[in-house]
Amino acid sequence: MVKEVAVASDDFRRVLQREAREWRSSGLISDEQYEQLANKYEFATIETAARDRFIMILLGLGSILIGIGAITFVAANWQALSQTVKAGLLLIVMIICDLSGFGLINRVGPNDRWRRLGQALLLLGALLLGANLALMGQIVHTSSTRYELCVIWALGVLLMAYSMRLPFLGMLALLILGTGYWSGLWDMVWLQNRLLGVWTLQTMPLLMAALFIPLSYRCRSSALFALSAIALLSSLIVLILDMGRSLPYLIDAVVLMMPFALLWAYDDQLWRLIGRWVERSLLRSLVPRSTAVPASTDADAETDELSFQPVARGLTLFGLSLMYWVLSFRDVWLASASRNLLDAQVLWRNSGLVVFTLFVLSVWTIGAWAYLGWRPPRSWRLDALSATVLGFLLITATLLFATFVAGPLPVLATTVMNILLAVLSLGMMREGLGSGARAPFWWGLVMLTLQILSRVLEYETGLLVKSLVFIVCGVGVMLIGLWFERYVRTLRVDAP
Repeated sequence: MVKEVAVASDDFRRVLQREAREWRSSGLISDEQYEQLANKYEFATIETAARDRFIMILLGLGSILIGIGAITFVAANWQALSQTVKAGLLLIVMIICDLSGFGLINRVGPNDRWRRLGQALLLLGALLLGANLALMGQIVHTSSTRYELCVIWALGVLLMAYSMRLPFLGMLALLILGTGYWSGLWDMVWLQNRLLGVWTLQTMPLLMAALFIPLSYRCRSSALFALSAIALLSSLIVLILDMGRSLPYLIDAVVLMMPFALLWAYDDQLWRLIGRWVERSLLRSLVPRSTAVPASTDADAETDELSFQPVARGLTLFGLSLMYWVLSFRDVWLASASRNLLDAQVLWRNSGLVVFTLFVLSVWTIGAWAYLGWRPPRSWRLDALSATVLGFLLITATLLFATFVAGPLPVLATTVMNILLAVLSLGMMREGLGSGARAPFWWGLVMLTLQILSRVLEYETGLLVKSLVFIVCGVGVMLIGLWFERYVRTLRVDAP
């Protein structure tokens, strides 16, 4: 199996070449060591790489101008063309783009000068797939909705992403499917008797998990995983907001916290165990009994080293902090006293699939939390961070339940939300200081500053007090930020 090696940037190689020459001149490295660096980082191709990029820019610009000219020519004569000619033109262009892109992206050579061009052609081919589907629908006079078109289009792009392991195609498929999903919610009345109708909307979280999470591991893309998780949880929240109105208050309050609990307890190992079990079951059913089931390959071992749990937990803290900030306003609790805030515009005609979807994800969440604390040979126990997050979720669910039962509790609710938001923000800043990571520290600082400014603007205070708070917050953010950046640089220099 051939492993992909990360290629250093041209700027880095240019700086390294200059420094290596100075090291050789001063006697820090020998001529042999310099030659080893030159061969490893390909010093000889630095200038040619810049020239190749310039040529690629010219080719790309020329291709864009040619494409615009061709599109303009076709648009000028579009009405005069027959439907068959239109479909043939789009189909031929799509096939040419896909075949050319596939050939360029798999071209074996000393560098990847044509890989980006191949990716651009594949992206163009994926976009032309949607145009072909729309045109075919017009030719055969089908009454398909935008949602059905987007679903079929997304499945086609998703198949391309799986076959070529290209994360940007997976993101495009996710974007297309998301666009179709929200348009389907808006025009749900037209989907009642469709093949790709309400049942896909009701099971969308499960479809997102089955289609896009494995693709994230196949493409080894944390960005695709993050977008897939956001799409999955947003569709899950839609179901919860709609179904929660028919549930008892206690269950409704607990289910509202399920998206955050599911995301925090996500564990790559549990997902892989289930995936291997399903794969082996399918192999046993498809392969004759006399044939041995193949063992795991090197690709499986590489996938095992990949972990998206930090991404999932980062999204959890990001979502929780935003939710606590929204719920820290007094008017929000006055509006949600009778669950009016949670009323959705979607009314499912048949909620059986919604119940099934929520049941599956609830079982998955409970199993994930049980697996999270299971670390043999010691007894079941959550780590301190997971126990803290679980405590936050339980406090929030208890407060929602009390609001549903007793009515408006604006003073108590806003006080609790502000305390949780402050503790969460300070905790993220502490985590950033401990690990030297910028993202949690800066996000915690931003949310803490936003909380202070929100309280000053929400309540009746004089302009002098507001201006003083703004100035103090601005100066504090600059001083703390500068100190943190210097601390991070010192921490990395002192690290072995």
